[in-house]
Amino acid sequence: MAVQSLTKKGKKKWYTISSTSHFKEKSLGETPAYEPERLIGRIVSTSMSNLTGNIRMQNVKISFKIKEVKDNNALTELVGYEVSSAHIKRIVRPGRDRVDASFIKKTKDGVKVVVKPLLLTRFNTHNSVRSELKKKCEEFFDKLFSETDYNLFISELISNRIHGSMKEFLNKTYPLGGVEIRVMKKIEK
Repeated sequence: MAVQSLTKKGKKKWYTISSTSHFKEKSLGETPAYEPERLIGRIVSTSMSNLTGNIRMQNVKISFKIKEVKDNNALTELVGYEVSSAHIKRIVRPGRDRVDASFIKKTKDGVKVVVKPLLLTRFNTHNSVRSELKKKCEEFFDKLFSETDYNLFISELISNRIHGSMKEFLNKTYPLGGVEIRVMKKIEK
């Protein structure tokens, strides 16, 4: 068995973690570390209601990744958006159909993103209608990602403008009861 020598690292320092400019760089909390380089790459998650103050957004979890440290302040980038499974169970009702889809798309500035929308119909539908909704949903995201960069996409997602425009676009195919984006994740290269 190899013996490792223990080196004294000194005292840990506390670093404040700040959110992105989408949330006015609000503090997410503090974390200790021996060296600031060890913070880079850490993922921090919080409820969106903590960031916005809107209690209705408590079902959405936002994930941030620390990208750099400046003057005891850890700067982050938004890498994830996820709606809780309890909320999804509440909105899916009998007599409606649930249509799930998953797409990997690239934004205008070359950032790869996984998007998983959830569509709820008002009534039970045929399989052909559900597959047409998936196809139209992919068309919507193809058009959206060809025109927007990652930061604009994030701000549109957080403000629920994507949900409204997606519902309006898909209602031409079949009237929908609800539209959600269950998951959004940034894919690292």
